[in-house]
Amino acid sequence: MVQGTDLYTILVAYANKNNSPYIDIAGFLDYLEKAGKKFSNDYPTWQKWANDTAAKFWAEVPSIVEGGKCELLSDPGEGRIYVASFFHEKIRAAYARADQETELPFPNEESLGIILPEKQVKHLNSDSELQSIVANPKSIDAPVLKIGFPENFGFAILLRDMFPRQITEISLLKVRNFINRYGNKEYVYHQLSVQLQGKEAYLKDQLEQVLVRPLDQYRIIGESREIPSLFWTHLCGLIKSDIKKKKEKLSTDVAVFQSAHIIEVVNGYFRSLATKRREVETAFKNLESQLAKPPYIYTMDEILKFTGPGGGLLLGLYTSEELSEWMKRQITESVNDELPALLIFKIKARNEQYFLLKDRMIPLCARLLHDGRILIKMAISKQWSRLISNYDSDLAMTNDAEFERLLAKTAEKLCPELMSLLSDPKLILVYEEMSRKENGIPASMRIINEGKMLPYSAVFLIRRRAMLQETRLALPFWYSLPIISSLVGFFKNLFNKDKKAVKQSASSNELIVEEKDHAGKIRNAAEELGFDIVPPGFTIDSYLDELGDRWSRLIDRQARESLVNDVKFLSKNQLRRRMKVEKQFEPTREVLNQMAYNTVIHNPALSSISARDSLLLFMELYMVKLLLSTK
Repeated sequence: MVQGTDLYTILVAYANKNNSPYIDIAGFLDYLEKAGKKFSNDYPTWQKWANDTAAKFWAEVPSIVEGGKCELLSDPGEGRIYVASFFHEKIRAAYARADQETELPFPNEESLGIILPEKQVKHLNSDSELQSIVANPKSIDAPVLKIGFPENFGFAILLRDMFPRQITEISLLKVRNFINRYGNKEYVYHQLSVQLQGKEAYLKDQLEQVLVRPLDQYRIIGESREIPSLFWTHLCGLIKSDIKKKKEKLSTDVAVFQSAHIIEVVNGYFRSLATKRREVETAFKNLESQLAKPPYIYTMDEILKFTGPGGGLLLGLYTSEELSEWMKRQITESVNDELPALLIFKIKARNEQYFLLKDRMIPLCARLLHDGRILIKMAISKQWSRLISNYDSDLAMTNDAEFERLLAKTAEKLCPELMSLLSDPKLILVYEEMSRKENGIPASMRIINEGKMLPYSAVFLIRRRAMLQETRLALPFWYSLPIISSLVGFFKNLFNKDKKAVKQSASSNELIVEEKDHAGKIRNAAEELGFDIVPPGFTIDSYLDELGDRWSRLIDRQARESLVNDVKFLSKNQLRRRMKVEKQFEPTREVLNQMAYNTVIHNPALSSISARDSLLLFMELYMVKLLLSTK
């Protein structure tokens, strides 16, 4: 009697009873009704099948079919049911005896007396197909695998979940049986000792391990260490070569040939996987070494373009998923509660994310400080020199707090990378970590004290009094004489007062004077804007050429010049309209930037240019150049 009374259990039992997965529905319904009436007195759970058997059968069959356990076949009459697990159980039962049948070849359709439906079988006739299944058995949608062995050594059928571990372990048992009989152990040792010269002790021990603990060899093969991998490569090659030479091949010969072939394929897969793993590890070491090189900070796009020693992209050696996983580990994993090895760094002015190795943060800061100190000092010196030359002054010349603000403002404009780094809280944490190490922090980088950043004057090594003195000494000597400077300043202010009085008394000339005075204000404002925009070492024209090269990348020279001239015309036209509308027009960076932005977004050709920041800055600077000639 069937132990369970659910429909699927009864179907399986009925198929086994008839030794066929195909069940005639009419005959099964008759059997089910009779069984229900027969067993219902002693077993109440059978009562459900005693009455309305067909209706209950057809009510439950759809869920079994949808679950993939059975198939309904459209045969004449009420049709047939195909029980999919029937052949699976036959195959599984055959392999359950495999460790006692080590001298027999692997089961096939002929030895099991079955014919598998074609759609349930995946044929594997090459080493590459076998290795692909080792890599991902679940990639095969068929439940049964049919392995074709080379040199007409037959076929083997097995269930998908048996590959690769179970089939390899059975193969190891068959190989052990081969080595253990007819003195093959000594023969194998002498043959392989030629190929593994200098490793005879290992060879002897390995053969003993195969005989004593053969199933452990699957783990050893999976580890893919060099010597074990070579051992199995040579052993499988030796076995297959010797078997092929025999004129008459016994079932034991076929069994060991099939086993050697499977072990060879699995061993080859793990060996190639280890090779690939070493290549990936080397690629990531190359990636890390490039991250450690100047400029030290890299965007993700730049990291994706890293190349190896041979010039090929590293991304070809590892996948984007592997790169993402590696970077995630570097960014998140911490040792001894320290910061991770890789840090995320943002530059405010660029609104872009960069990656920076932790141990490169201090060298990066030192390099940026070295370059920034020069730029900041030159810019402030130039600004103060212009003020002193005009017998004017600035509060930052005499007030330390204002001087600190001037340093910060100038550094933000000239050194956005440096200021973003100095304001990053991670810098202090890295500084503290590095200070605890043997080499410590270099003297030039002692910019943090007790967890706080030193004043900018100490960070940039620019002292207000020394800066002012150096600036005055660079000018003619009378600018350094307080009496002369005071007298000139007095008469300059007096002259300005007289000029205002003239404006108030001469009403007929008032409009002309105001216009001239406003034009002078525009020129002065434009001069200040030019100072803000143009970096040290450039003039307005040379910086315009530099910016033009950044955004205008047309290969044809004439087309490029035409595009630049069109942009200049649009900028000039926009500025002229603005000045006509606003009689008291006051140029600022914000106003010029908005004018340039409006011009770009309303022009399809300009809005498609990728280097938009350089284009907008070019237009701003060109308008500044035009404003300098205002009359």
